[in-house]
Amino acid sequence: MTRRLAALFALCLLAPGAYARTHQLAQPLSVRADNIQVDERTGMSVYIGHVRIVQDGLTIHADRVRVHSLHGHVLSIHARGTPLHMEDQKTGGLPLFGTALTLDFAAAPDEVTLIGHVVFHQGVNVLHGHIVHYYVRSQRITALRGVHKRVRARVVPHSRAPHAGGGH
Repeated sequence: MTRRLAALFALCLLAPGAYARTHQLAQPLSVRADNIQVDERTGMSVYIGHVRIVQDGLTIHADRVRVHSLHGHVLSIHARGTPLHMEDQKTGGLPLFGTALTLDFAAAPDEVTLIGHVVFHQGVNVLHGHIVHYYVRSQRITALRGVHKRVRARVVPHSRAPHAGGGH
């Protein structure tokens, strides 16, 4: 089950999967927010209020997003929401929908960390956890429990899953 779960979420995570793909970071970032603060000297951009980020099939809705860049390359991203929502249309399969309270991406270790009431849906498959680490290069996932809740997953075999377009 662990191998199947890892394979499932390696294909679909974040936003992690699509969001942190090295080639995707070079794609243009489209951002809408109520307020934007940019400090070109430090490479820090902060987007506040009804933030919507779109990049090559990935959409994130959050309350606040901080992006740290150097010479036009994204080094890290921190997003917060109540909760934040993400949708990844470029997962190599069914779209991924997820929620969490915070999202941190660090380009150097190529890692995405989602914290707080993390829920991912891809088709009928679901993962719940308090903290989820996705290691992009190795395609490994670590899901950790919260104080009072254990990690939960629902993985439906392909032969039992509804066909695309069959409804939910």
